[in-house]
Amino acid sequence: MIKHTITLLTVIGIILITGCKKDSVSPPPVAQEDYSFPASTKFAVTLYSNQTNYKVGDNFDAKLVFYNLQDVFGAAVELSFDSSFIQITDSSKILIGPYFKIGDSTLSFRKVEQIGRASIGISYTKGSGLVSGGSDAVMKLKCKARKNGSTTFSINSSNLEIRKSDGSFINNFNGLQKENLTINIQ
Repeated sequence: MIKHTITLLTVIGIILITGCKKDSVSPPPVAQEDYSFPASTKFAVTLYSNQTNYKVGDNFDAKLVFYNLQDVFGAAVELSFDSSFIQITDSSKILIGPYFKIGDSTLSFRKVEQIGRASIGISYTKGSGLVSGGSDAVMKLKCKARKNGSTTFSINSSNLEIRKSDGSFINNFNGLQKENLTINIQ
């Protein structure tokens, strides 16, 4: 028993003196999300999907894209959809896109209501000095087609805010185009 205790203490001493290095293990690969969208020169907030025709049961993405916006510090967007046609089960189905650089200086809020609304709020933290600009996807909704027909995802203009770091709306906010997305389900 004493020999076992001495051996154990010796091993612990060697580990403490020489240090213990954990083998680096790579995390399993994560599927790369597609945030692609067509190029445009318009000044707009657009809802986009890679296609507009789906079959009942198909999974698809609807992306919110900011086109040619500058000095964006934060945004709040509410989208409406007909939940009898489209299923978005919960806020984990709302993915933050690459428009905002996600990190310690970024705050976000995502919410899905079964009555057919999805909301996102995203902003850099005060004093971070960060702003975004140009064109890119702000978010992506992971959707499922539920029944035959045609339905529209709409940007609720009264609940759309895109602000600069001083709290004011981005330049030319009132001239911003808002483009909805119509999906056909067969």
